[in-house]
Amino acid sequence: MEHLFNILVFAASFAVIALASKQIGHYLVRTSLPLITGFLLTGILAGPHGLNLISASAVSGLGFVDEIALAFIAFAAGNELYIKDLKNRIKSIQWMTVCLVVATLGICGTAIFFLANQIPLLGALSVPGRVAVSLLGASILVALSPSATMAVINELRAKGPFTQTVLGVTMIADVVVITLFAISLSMTSGLLTGMGINIGFIGILLLEMSLSLVFGYLLGRLFMGILRLPAGRPVKAGAILMSGYGIYALAGAIRALSQSYLPFSIIVEPLLICMIGGFVVSNYGQGRMEFSDILQELGPAVYIAFFTLTGASLPLDVLARTWQIALVLVVVRFGAVVVGAVAGGVAAREPAAYNRVGWMAYITQAGVSLGLAKAVVVEFPEWGGPFATILIAVVVFNQILGPPLLKQAILLLQEAHPKGEAPVHAGPREAIIFGLEPQALALARLLASNDWQVRITVLGGCADTSRNMGVKICHIPSLTLNALEQMDAGRAEAIVTLLSDEENLRVCELAYEHFGTPNLVVRLNDRANINRFQDLGALIVDPGTAMVNLLDQFVRSPSAASLLLGMEENQSVVELEVRNPNLHGIALRDLRLPISTLILSIRRHGQVLVSHGHTRLEVGDTVTLVGTPESLKEVELKFDVNREHALAHLVERITPRALVSDSLATEVREMVRTGPEAPDANRPMDRFDRFIEEGLVLDLDRRVGVEELFRQIADALAPRLATPPDRLYALLVAREKESSTAITQGLAIPHIVIDGSRTFAILLARCRQGVRFSDAAPMVHAVFVLAGTRDERNFHLQALSAIAQIVQNPNFERLWLRAKNAQALREVVLRAERKRQG
Repeated sequence: MEHLFNILVFAASFAVIALASKQIGHYLVRTSLPLITGFLLTGILAGPHGLNLISASAVSGLGFVDEIALAFIAFAAGNELYIKDLKNRIKSIQWMTVCLVVATLGICGTAIFFLANQIPLLGALSVPGRVAVSLLGASILVALSPSATMAVINELRAKGPFTQTVLGVTMIADVVVITLFAISLSMTSGLLTGMGINIGFIGILLLEMSLSLVFGYLLGRLFMGILRLPAGRPVKAGAILMSGYGIYALAGAIRALSQSYLPFSIIVEPLLICMIGGFVVSNYGQGRMEFSDILQELGPAVYIAFFTLTGASLPLDVLARTWQIALVLVVVRFGAVVVGAVAGGVAAREPAAYNRVGWMAYITQAGVSLGLAKAVVVEFPEWGGPFATILIAVVVFNQILGPPLLKQAILLLQEAHPKGEAPVHAGPREAIIFGLEPQALALARLLASNDWQVRITVLGGCADTSRNMGVKICHIPSLTLNALEQMDAGRAEAIVTLLSDEENLRVCELAYEHFGTPNLVVRLNDRANINRFQDLGALIVDPGTAMVNLLDQFVRSPSAASLLLGMEENQSVVELEVRNPNLHGIALRDLRLPISTLILSIRRHGQVLVSHGHTRLEVGDTVTLVGTPESLKEVELKFDVNREHALAHLVERITPRALVSDSLATEVREMVRTGPEAPDANRPMDRFDRFIEEGLVLDLDRRVGVEELFRQIADALAPRLATPPDRLYALLVAREKESSTAITQGLAIPHIVIDGSRTFAILLARCRQGVRFSDAAPMVHAVFVLAGTRDERNFHLQALSAIAQIVQNPNFERLWLRAKNAQALREVVLRAERKRQG
């Protein structure tokens, strides 16, 4: 009972350390180090040779964690060996695997044999024993890393003959390695116990391999039964893990019984049994996808526990004495891999370019290698610890060096297809729809009504039907990169494909790899192709389930469904990217947004965050908002999304009718086309700056109504404009009735056109207690009043544009309210970032 209690205490303590290991591992990834390196370092730091948070007795008591993790690693290796994926390149895969295995076994085995005298406790072994140990160590150094290889391939979206060969060799190599390890383990055990290699020994070895095959097949059948259970995913995952632990218990029981009742020991290798079980369910079971999903979900937790415990169990005192041997083995293995890869490439008649860089793909080692090294410690506790420590050091070196080399090889052979750089959008948001049909036309018109520029693209033909349909239609001869570049598809923020699945996939791949299009929307025709689009991050609309899901949402959440579908009057849902650097790090509660706008969520680095007041924005965040179309335009401007378009829209909306002309949109866009400039003390003031420097300032400490405010403004401006106060007051009231001049939270820009010529004035007003311009608008603290004659039209627009830019700084209202006097209020405006007019 006490022993069980101690194990529970060890397990609880280790769980806490494993959580810390996870955080450290993910932190080290930012420095380009592999994830497992962080786990190993955490284990070393927390282990008996570090802070002793995991004592030597705890390491021993947690041996069951090792066994479960080792079984899991073997399951994953067997699951990766999917025969149908390897058929196309089987010749190259066979030659490359054979040559790599032979070269590594021969060269590394020889090196270990001659280095044995330098490894603690190995020098005392007999020559046959050292040969067996050398073969055992060399078989571990043959192993590669399917997980690390897949990570690099997925990162680069690598495709091509070289990539396919690398993937096949990596997966088959682990099968060969585990088989070789099982054979060499039996040979080592037999030779070290004095049995010798004879007919009897060979017969026992064949018996052990046959039992491993039978038990592996039965394990695979057991997995198929578990996957068919009417139980949840956690129950099935737990049963699979416990099956692996059961295999280790079975192997131990067979060995103990054979020692008791037979004149020899029967050693069945649990790793080989587990690998065969994974292979059987992957290739011959109906639950392959679910089995893969379960392994993928369990992987992170298992690897954290295994590698952290591995780090804690490393005898660092031995490593300190033998690190030179580990470094020599790293160099020797490099040479063996180069020899094997070149020989395999020549034998398979691969192109010379492949043979020059092919070796770079086979350096990485990880899970299987470490698992086999730990198995040596379990099997041979007398000398296995120092020997395994050296091998683990070699694996860690290779894990650090391997992934960058593989990445470089794929890039050199031009088989990488990473996502292109997303375009920076200026002006109205653009969308391209592939396919001409009623749904495409309806979607184009709906997007256009929300200020998107939309093109429908049609394959072939030359007839221009856009005039009849009210939508711009483009014709391209084929779905090629050149055709898409000629139609400037890289400008599109969204691409919608309504063609066949193969055509849709072609468009999505080109857009993903060459344009980095943020939003790819696909209408799916065959669910068998869903994974191909998901790999590209496309948003998939399945007509077979879309209607049912929509009806389901209307039943369970009718308000949300109608809102998202745009059925709520004057309400829209949009996603905007944060590009304004001034918003980086600002909390949502401090973000001054229009009162009719609500932030629903934030997507950051592929993860959706449920936002709250303390959530801080980062440049690059994609924010989902709901609000009125006008309020969302203001947010676009604040986020610096489509700055030119949003500023122009804002200025156009608040421009007095007396200044409106057919060329207004063009003029305003030209004014705000370039980004804001920081103020420069050495640059002469422009005309707007001079008006601010000489302008009138009202600083009101008490609360006033909008009519009283307009009366005070009219009285202050009357002498400068040579216009009666009552006339100015009437113009201000009339302009406010036309539409509210409170354009964003905390700001209003009353502006009027007066009679006369060559007259203009700007007045700044601060209302510390706030003024409510309308029931729907928030309290206003900053008022910019513009008044001028009709011939000052261009400067009137320039001033509106300048103010619209100035107030987008999220700190503007704070600076405005804290200014100590009238000159300080002027300085807030003069020092703001904006585009200056020459």
